[in-house]
Amino acid sequence: MPTRYLKAAFSLSIAYVFVLFALSSVRPVLASQLFKIGTAEEAKYADAFAVECPQPEIPADLKEESHKSCCMARFCITHEGKHQVTLISSSGSDEVDEIALRTLRRWKFKPAMLNGKPVQSVRKIKVEFEVE
Repeated sequence: MPTRYLKAAFSLSIAYVFVLFALSSVRPVLASQLFKIGTAEEAKYADAFAVECPQPEIPADLKEESHKSCCMARFCITHEGKHQVTLISSSGSDEVDEIALRTLRRWKFKPAMLNGKPVQSVRKIKVEFEVE
């Protein structure tokens, strides 16, 4: 077998191992989380949305500096509208990240709805900071 075919086969096997590793890290879905929707059934879904979004309290020392950054936050929202928030990307400043988390914990949500019933959901939100 020529070496170029060996290299191609080796590359494919590495890619295959990577795909298997990536798939093996996926968490199994609970049976209660599956929704059976076919041609005879129709589901109506509405995303969770924020009903109260307080603004952050910016400390005086940060107001004196010109600062512009952003971070990403993930909200896990229960069927009751309660939530847990985590940062999935940093703004680059621990102080700004803490201000963002403190503020986002005060947000209030209306839960996602599936066929008129509240359900658990996950939302990702980009938070942008600009202090001039």
